[in-house]
Amino acid sequence: MSPLTSSAGPVKVLVVDDSVLMQKLMTQIINSTPGFQVIGVAGSAEEGWDAIQELRPDILTLDLELPGRHGLKLLARVLKQDPLPVLIVSAFGGPGADNTIQALELGAIDFIEKPDGATHTLEGFMKHVAAALQRASASRRMLAAAKELAAQQRPAMAAPVRPLAAPAPAAHGKVSLIAIGASTGGVPAVQTVMRDAAHLRLPIAVVQHMPAGYTAKFAARLSAATGLDVREAADGDRLRPGMAVVAPGGTKHLEIEERRGELICHLKEAPLVSGHCPSVDVMFHSVARALGSHAIGVLLTGMGRDGADGLLAMRKAGAATLIQSGETCVVNGMPKAAFELGAADRVVPLDQIGGAIAGLLGERPQQRTA
Repeated sequence: MSPLTSSAGPVKVLVVDDSVLMQKLMTQIINSTPGFQVIGVAGSAEEGWDAIQELRPDILTLDLELPGRHGLKLLARVLKQDPLPVLIVSAFGGPGADNTIQALELGAIDFIEKPDGATHTLEGFMKHVAAALQRASASRRMLAAAKELAAQQRPAMAAPVRPLAAPAPAAHGKVSLIAIGASTGGVPAVQTVMRDAAHLRLPIAVVQHMPAGYTAKFAARLSAATGLDVREAADGDRLRPGMAVVAPGGTKHLEIEERRGELICHLKEAPLVSGHCPSVDVMFHSVARALGSHAIGVLLTGMGRDGADGLLAMRKAGAATLIQSGETCVVNGMPKAAFELGAADRVVPLDQIGGAIAGLLGERPQQRTA
C-alpha cells in the first residue's frame, strides 16, 4: 500500500479556483499523481466552504483571487474550525506575493506558482504540484499526531539529545549570529523564532525555501512583525546587531563570511545543494567555517533533509544547535534528519525556541504579549 494512501483509499483533494481551465488542469495533474484523487472542485470561497463541509477532503488547494469572499477569509475560516493542509495556488510575484505570504502566515502549509508560459512552464508547474501534494500528505499526518498529542494533554518540553563524542561547548555571551533554516511550514515558524529572539539584538541569517519574487515580501513582513531591520540579503551586506537577512530566492546561495571582524553576506551562483537553491546546508556550512562556536543554529519545519549536514558541521565546530520538535512541525523532515545525524544539542517546541536561545546567552526569555 502506498504511504500516501490508507485503508480508506487515496488522499482526497478539493480544488478551489474560479478558473475552469485551472480546475481541469489541477484535476488532471492530481488524479495522475499516485495516491491522490480529486473529489470535487469549487469556483468561489462560498462554494469551497460548502464543499469542505460536504466532502471532507484531506487536502485543499486554494486560489486566493476568488469572486465574492476573498480566499484569505476562506483559509482563516477553514484553519480555525477544523485545520487541514491547504496548498495555495498563486500567481507569481507582484502584488499577489503579499497575499501568498499572508496565507502562509495564517497557516497554509505551502504554495504552488501558477504557470505563466515563460519562466514558469506547464511542465514545471506539474512537478511542483506533485511535490507539494507529497508535502501536504506528510503534513496531514503531522496534524493528526498534533491533535492526538493535544487530546492527551501532554505538554512538549525542550529535550536534550545525545552528545557528540566530544561534546560541543555551550554558547556563552560570545555568540555573533543566529542562523535559521526552514522549508514547508517555515513562514510562521521563522516569524515566531525571530519575534521571540528579537530582544537579544543579535544578527540573524535566514534561509527559507521560497522562489524569487517572494523573499523580499517575506523579509518586509518579518520586519513589521519583529521590529528588526529585516531585508533580502544582497552581496556584500554587513550584518550588525538588530539586523536580519533572508536569502533571496532564485539561483544564488547565501554564505556568511567573517572579514576583519565583520560578518558579510556573500551570494554565489551554484547548482542545487540538497535539492535547493538557496540551501540551508550551504549557509550553515559557511557559518561553521566563519564563526565556529560563536553562532547558534536553528533548524525548523520542512520536507527533506536540507540543513541536516550543515547543522552537524556547526555543532562539530562548537556552535549550539537547536531543532524544532516533531509535534510542532508542519513536516518533520529536516529536523528529523538532523536528529538522526546527531546534529542537535536540543529538541525544542517552536514556542520555546526563542527562550532557549536566550538561555544559551544567559538572558531572560522575552515575555509574550497578547
